[in-house]
Amino acid sequence: MDLLQTVMSPAVLFLYAALVAGIVLLFCTMAKLIRWAKRRPAGAYFLLALLPLISLLPIPPAEVKKLQHIKQEQVKRKQEAGEPPPDEPTV
Repeated sequence: MDLLQTVMSPAVLFLYAALVAGIVLLFCTMAKLIRWAKRRPAGAYFLLALLPLISLLPIPPAEVKKLQHIKQEQVKRKQEAGEPPPDEPTV
């Protein structure tokens, strides 16, 4: 019974309502962004270019090293399979 009172307390119910409202708001906002981007204004491309720059957390160096190692393994597997290396343009 004590657990039921804790779960049904006004503070917990408010948190649940806020969470649900936040999720609904997020989905509505994403739907509007998708509709806006499908019309392909120049702003959509600009927004897509800025989104990676405004990330809250930087990518840790350990993750970058893991990604580089994974890419190297994929290149080795392709070379062992006999596929020609991809033509990469030189800058």
